[in-house]
Amino acid sequence: MVPASRSDRLVYNYVTMAHYYQEVPLKSWSEAKRYFEALLDENRAWIFRGHYKAEWPLQPSLERILSRQPVDLAIENRIIAEFKRHAHQYLAATEIPQDLFEWLALMQHHGSPTRLLDWSRSPYISAFIAFENPPQKEEGDVAIWAIDSQWLQECSVQRLSEEWPMPIVMEDLRTDKELERLMRCDVRVVLPMEPERMNERLTIQQGLFLFPSGDQISFESVLADYEKDGSREHVRKIILLRGQGLPCLIDLLRMNINAASLFPGLDGFARSLRTIPDIAYAGGV
Repeated sequence: MVPASRSDRLVYNYVTMAHYYQEVPLKSWSEAKRYFEALLDENRAWIFRGHYKAEWPLQPSLERILSRQPVDLAIENRIIAEFKRHAHQYLAATEIPQDLFEWLALMQHHGSPTRLLDWSRSPYISAFIAFENPPQKEEGDVAIWAIDSQWLQECSVQRLSEEWPMPIVMEDLRTDKELERLMRCDVRVVLPMEPERMNERLTIQQGLFLFPSGDQISFESVLADYEKDGSREHVRKIILLRGQGLPCLIDLLRMNINAASLFPGLDGFARSLRTIPDIAYAGGV
């Protein structure tokens, strides 16, 4: 929570309440930067996720691609099993994951549907993801979601502790036994998690995942249940006009935040060239 003594001027003048989160419409990229810094000055545990369209829900790829909702565990297990059967054909021996969570992270990295949802500790990286598509092509809004990960973890551990007889240790939840238990359990929680071994992209993007528990995946319905835990103070949906993309991308380019730096390799470099025309016409390069 951002104390009123520091952040009223920057934050709460713009806030409207919506569902289990606060919706925060801001007028400009400069305003957004001040807002981000106010959040992080008070609490470094905030994590962020950018959406090119503000109306897009918080929805893992596994939940998003299937018409039958909520997604059940049998379908997820089949996808994981198929990936594990064939991935060795494309990986060096040193790249083979050592546990289930590393497998899920690798699947997410390569675009396979999983229950994981990508987040970043950097609001600027998340803003890049939100604005990366050509900023002048469409009207509408982008969204940059922000969640207090420390609050989320504490609430989730408390819920698990009420149902599980053993003490909850976050590091243990990454083990195969406990992770499978989380995937099957009746307790509905969302946990901030990251693999023991970080890959290059996760490191560069300051990335981590939100992991929804349970044998049926319905991410936002689980997160909405945190309203009784004060989620409106700890979950924010920051709204910006898509037209603010140009000043944002120019600013981020000066910070060396672009597709080439965030997605190492030739694909990332080629992807970075998409923003050159609009930035060049604006005199940004």
